[in-house]
Amino acid sequence: MKRKMKLAFIENGKSRKTTFTKRKKGMMKKLEELVTLCGVKACAVVYSSYNSIPEAWPSREGVEEVVSKFMELSMMDRTKKMVDQETFTRQRIAKAKEQLQKLRDENRNSHIRDLMFGCLKGETDVYHLDGNDLQDLSLLIDKYLDGLTHRIEIFTENGESSSSLPLPIVEDAAAQIGFDGQDEGIPCMDSNNYQPEIDCLATITTATTDVCAPNITNNL
Repeated sequence: MKRKMKLAFIENGKSRKTTFTKRKKGMMKKLEELVTLCGVKACAVVYSSYNSIPEAWPSREGVEEVVSKFMELSMMDRTKKMVDQETFTRQRIAKAKEQLQKLRDENRNSHIRDLMFGCLKGETDVYHLDGNDLQDLSLLIDKYLDGLTHRIEIFTENGESSSSLPLPIVEDAAAQIGFDGQDEGIPCMDSNNYQPEIDCLATITTATTDVCAPNITNNL
């Protein structure tokens, strides 16, 4: 896998010049491809310490033509989607923060799911969890119970078991509660085996409520 390049000033002068020459050539080639393949107007003007005369692509006349057409546009059209280096960097930072938050949320959801199934297996004691875990666990269990109840209603209305129910219906119901094939540990049950699971989840919910109650009272 190709390593992502760090965007930073190259301190070594020789390496910087080599990179400049290589990147400039690549940029010009990409511009030519863009113009040829997509039929758009494009130009480039490159100022550098390596050449006293600015380099123009495709030519000085070609640059003047493109710039002239650009200046004929209204100010609104000219500045549409235009970014400078600072704006571009801010956009990248915002995107990176968004991706980081998404990963944190996914890790948090995975952690709470593990706690829930740990409680179902008797491996996790809710009385040893902190307030945030208890609150999130309670919300997840409520969501899971709603999904199970919904599936029971579907089975009851159709008079069918999960083994005979069309697969898309089961998958849709699982997706509604956030368990669309993401956790192999989710029990696969028919309609006759739901009640013990629901009773167990309800017991855990009651326990989390009991544990949270003193904290709520103290905060009032």
